[in-house]
Amino acid sequence: MIRAIGPGLALLAGMNGGSVAAMTNDAAIRCSVERAEKLPAGLNTDTLCATIRGAGGAALNRAGLDPSALSVRITVDSERKLSATATLNGRTLPEHHVGISDRSLNARAVELLATAIAGEVAAVSR
Repeated sequence: MIRAIGPGLALLAGMNGGSVAAMTNDAAIRCSVERAEKLPAGLNTDTLCATIRGAGGAALNRAGLDPSALSVRITVDSERKLSATATLNGRTLPEHHVGISDRSLNARAVELLATAIAGEVAAVSR
């Protein structure tokens, strides 16, 4: 069983910039969700923050920045719309919004929001 776990960890480490330590540091990214009670079924604060931490952690890793430099505040505006404000090293980044007009929010919408925040982190870090 240990042999099966070892290659799996190596694979995960390779996908995350080459170190297992980088995977665990994403938890240092501060993430909060306001009005979480408005989230549709299937989404919760853990899902939102995990997605933000994954994308943000990868961007921070590429930029050589510490994960604790990033904090993100997500606001659930409705069952169909999210907004987020990120702060990187004390600097407020542009606010981002994502919404779906014909159905409730889903994992793809959260990924789009996370990607937009990661893009801002990358742009500031250059």
